Amino acid sequence: MSWRLTVTGSLRQRVVLVAAAAVSTALIAVVIFGSRGLLHLQTLTTEHDELGKRIALLLHENEQLRTRIHRLRTDDRAVERLAREQLGFTRPGEVIYRFGNRRNAEPGAPH
Repeated sequence: MSWRLTVTGSLRQRVVLVAAAAVSTALIAVVIFGSRGLLHLQTLTTEHDELGKRIALLLHENEQLRTRIHRLRTDDRAVERLAREQLGFTRPGEVIYRFGNRRNAEPGAPH
């Protein structure tokens, strides 16, 4: 009878050990692959870093635009330069020569 208790106890220990291993494996899988697991955390960290870079870029761009707005409000030369570049304005007596771009010319046209 004592032999039977030993075999049954050994079998019970194996079943408990296998069950504990299965539960542990399942928990590890959930921690790594679950909806809030380590892989998700890594994805969120990468996204956070990318958004931080994007924010820094936009802040820099905003600062450049603020500087340009300030110049256009306070500096007459900046307004003149912008009008000359974008609208083709000239000063009295000034002549603007425009040359065609050779790259855009037709292949058979004389140069």
